[in-house]
Parts: sequence; C-alpha cells; structure tokens
Amino acid sequence: MERQIDKWNRHDLVRRLCHALAIAKRTVERLAQNGYTDPEEPNNSLRPEKVISETAVLLFAASAAAGHDDVREHIDRVARLLIPHARSENILARLCLEPTLALDYSLAHVCLNRLGHKDPDFDGMLRLSLKFQTRTLRERVPHRMMEQEWIATLWSETNPGSPGTISRVARQSALNQGMDLVNGGRDDAYAFTHALMYHTEFGSRPTRLPRPRAVILAEAEAALARCLDDEDYDLGGEVLLAWPFTGASWSAAAAFGFKVLAAVEDKAGFLPSPATRLQRLDKLEGVERSSYLLATAYHTAYVMGLLCAAALQPRRLPPSRIPTATSTPGSAKIILRSLDADGISPHWRDEFDRLADTQRDAISGLLMNMALRRKIKQKDYAAVAKLLQLGCALGLPDSPAASQGVELLERLAMFAQVRRTRCSINGEKPDRSKSAQPGQHQASSRI
Repeated sequence: MERQIDKWNRHDLVRRLCHALAIAKRTVERLAQNGYTDPEEPNNSLRPEKVISETAVLLFAASAAAGHDDVREHIDRVARLLIPHARSENILARLCLEPTLALDYSLAHVCLNRLGHKDPDFDGMLRLSLKFQTRTLRERVPHRMMEQEWIATLWSETNPGSPGTISRVARQSALNQGMDLVNGGRDDAYAFTHALMYHTEFGSRPTRLPRPRAVILAEAEAALARCLDDEDYDLGGEVLLAWPFTGASWSAAAAFGFKVLAAVEDKAGFLPSPATRLQRLDKLEGVERSSYLLATAYHTAYVMGLLCAAALQPRRLPPSRIPTATSTPGSAKIILRSLDADGISPHWRDEFDRLADTQRDAISGLLMNMALRRKIKQKDYAAVAKLLQLGCALGLPDSPAASQGVELLERLAMFAQVRRTRCSINGEKPDRSKSAQPGQHQASSRI
C-alpha cells in the first residue's frame, strides 16, 4: 500500500484535475466550432481541430483517474459536448479528402471510442480512408511518427499499429538521441516530451526506454530548469510528466518543479501561458476577453490536468516535501550568488525562499542548470567555466547540461586557437572584442 506520509494530497490533485476539465468545457463551448483568430498576434490563432484533438487527449488521460466520482462526471460532461465536433461533417470530409491526415483528424473520435462513446459510421469512414495509397505519403519527424502509431494502437478497429512499432521509432527520437541543452529551442524539448507521451501511452503502459531512465530524467531536469527560469509552465508541465510516465520516484528537482507550478496556479487561478499578455488581457472585455484567455492559456491548463491525472496513479504521487537524501550542505547558497547577480526574480524564487536549507541544497543541481544556461545565453564563457569548476568542487553529480557546457568550452578553445593561427599567418592582431578571449576557455581542459 502506498505510503501517504510526505505525499501530495490526493484530494488536491483531484481538485486541480477537475479544474482543468472545467476549463476544457469552456474551451469546447467557445472555440471548438470556429477556433480563434488573433489579428494582433497571428501566432495565437487556433484551428478548431487542434482544440478538439487536445481536449480529447485530456479526457483520455484523465480517464485513468475516473475512479474519482468528480473526475468521471467532468469527463462525461465534456465528452458529450465534444462528440458533435469530433465527428462533424467537416471532419468526415477531411478523412475523404486527406487520407494522409486521417489519423490526425480522427484522434478525438478514437479517444471518445475508448471512453465508451462509439460511432460505427465514423469507424467505417476511417477504415476506408486508411486503405488508400496516399495514407502513408507524408514524411514525419520521429515523435510525429510515434503519434501516428499510438493513435492506430489506440483505435479499437482494424489496428495497423503496435507498441513494438512505437518502440522501434523511439530509437530515432529524442528519447534515444538526447536533447541539445545548450542551443536547443522549445521545439526540441517538445519533441522529447511528446515522444515520451506516445512511447509510454501517457503512462498507461510499462515499457522499456531506449536509454537508461536515469539518463533521460537527467536531461529532463536540465530542461525543467530552463522552463522554471523562463516561467514557461506549458513546457515545464510536460517535462514533469517524465517522472510519473516512467514510474520513477520524483527527484528533488521534479518535486520542487511541481510545487512551483501548483503555487503559480493557486495564485493566478490558472496556470499561465507565455502566450498570454496580461496587459492586453486587461484591455479586453466580455467575449473578446474570455476567448483570448482560453485560446492562449487552455493548453497550459490541459498540461496541468495531464500531470495531475498521471500523479494520481498508484505509486506516482509527488512528495509534499522536497526529498533531502542527496543534499550537499551549503551548495545552494553558493550557486545562488551567480543567479542573484543577474538581478531577476522568477516565480520559482518565491517557492525557493520558503524551503529549509537542507531542501534548498537538495535542488542545487537544478540551480546549477539554471546558472549554466543563463551564462551560456549571456555568452559569459568565463563564468561558465567557473560554474563547472564550482560544480566539481561541490561534488554535484555530472549532468548532461554540464557535459554539453564542457564541450562548448572545448569548441571555443579550438576556435580561439585557429583564430590566433590565422592572424599570425596573416600578420594581423586578433580583435578580442568580436569573440570570447582564449584565456576564458582554458579551464575546460581541467574539468
């Protein structure tokens, strides 16, 4: 039986999941018919198919916690609202006209099938669409290939997919190839989180990962550090899914990340998205205000729902207190000097200040990842070298971000050497103002 001591309160997780499902209801009512068009910021514009599919995925994931009456009632309420949109004449026409996207357009239908809301006529159209040669004539990146196989596996009819196929494709994905934690963007992290979703079937299927779990979770911690420091809770919530989806115990960094997301949600009333501009929101009223808020923030709310649904599964509750087994006394205070020197105070700092010293020290590796990323972003490579040396002196475990930081310094040292050689041959003096000084990188050879 799962120990309740030091574990997050289940009732609180149920409350948060129901809150996400309540937002899903409003989102379907407002955006599932026509989507959203933003004349000022076109990137906020939203196709109705995206809303429909992502709502269905939330319902599917939440169904794992349907043993709670409140959750089950919310799921059923949203599902009934979603059905006419998921199986509309427009969606059926797209199955007919675009067989290459048949599974994409059918995702909501497939999820509703699994929730017990069947539609044999839609199944027949989907089955027919998948018979045509154009069904496979689209190139996809690995995590999108995994998505196609997952949808096919989830479908209860003539099932062309299999978990084995997903596992084979996973070897080509970020789960096996890793993430660029130095220069990578948000899309790289999304490729990682989505590959994990489909590989584990949203945490419902025990599966062998393509690399050791500890290695994958170490990369997830580095990605989490970036998300918390950038206040990117949409991506941060997806990264946190790595722990419950793989069945791993929550690390100190992951437990802290969840506490930050929960605190921000409690303070704002919803988990804010980077796309939501509060100044613009304050100028809007009525339908325009609610439509803008839902269109820009619904996905982040859904991610929190996914996270709570996953955490409610047996032996996957996050701890209510930060584990301190790996605490290095005094380490957080030392690393914090580098972070405080930047003069910024993200949301995570409020939650950090509430921790005891031993808990702060337990997440010193997370702080180190934040500090390294900031200095790399600032192109302060001398500071990067000092941080890496500091990590060694404090006995912090090696991390993927630190290893990639060392490699960056090695490349810069080689660049400086080549530059000196070329200048010597050409009789020129190096312009040190245009690049980092060679002396900044000498420490890399000692790490």
